[in-house]
Parts: sequence; structure tokens; C-alpha cells
Amino acid sequence: MHQDLKKILVSEEQIVAKCKELGAKISHDYRAIGENPLLVAVLKGSVPFLAELVKHIDLDIEFDFMDVSSYEGTESIGDVRIIKDLDRSIKGTRILLVEDIVDTGRTIKEVTR
Repeated sequence: MHQDLKKILVSEEQIVAKCKELGAKISHDYRAIGENPLLVAVLKGSVPFLAELVKHIDLDIEFDFMDVSSYEGTESIGDVRIIKDLDRSIKGTRILLVEDIVDTGRTIKEVTR
């Protein structure tokens, strides 16, 4: 275990199992509607989860990324700043938003406006 951690809440094996489950569900649901998923990842914390998740999606996948900050160090500053926005318009497009952690909900609220 890492020196700075007291306890691991979710093991790597549990994360991989959940990614397999989600990947199968995403593949099934998007195949049923005849679309390929557009995954929008909120950088940078979501990237390891995204990398594991896409291994288990059996479809062509499109990606886009946002870089958003609401923290200075480990403290929430309240304001959500979009550092890098999407590279294209997603108006009318179904997206799957991939985020590493939701604590206040402000980031998700801001990026889904």
C-alpha cells in the first residue's frame, strides 16, 4: 500500500470488474440505439479509469476532453474554471461524462450546462 494512504477503499480488482460491467452495458445500450459512444473525460484524474473502461467497450468510441479546476491544492475554491473546453460542439449528442470524483457536484453542474 502507498505510504500516504491509510486504507484502500476500492481495490484494483474491483475497479476492473466494474469497468467490465460498465463496458458491457455501454456496448449493449449503444448497439441497441445504433450509435457509437462519445466519452468526454474530465482531465486529469479520470484518465486511468477511462483507459480501463475503454478496454471493455466493444464499439468504435469517440473521445473528447475537458480540463476543469475548482481546487487549489487540496482545497475547493468554489469557482469552477474551464481550462480546456471540448474541441467540438456536442449539442444534440449523447455523451458519457467520465469524472474521477464527485464531491460538491459543482464541476459536473458546470460542465453539463
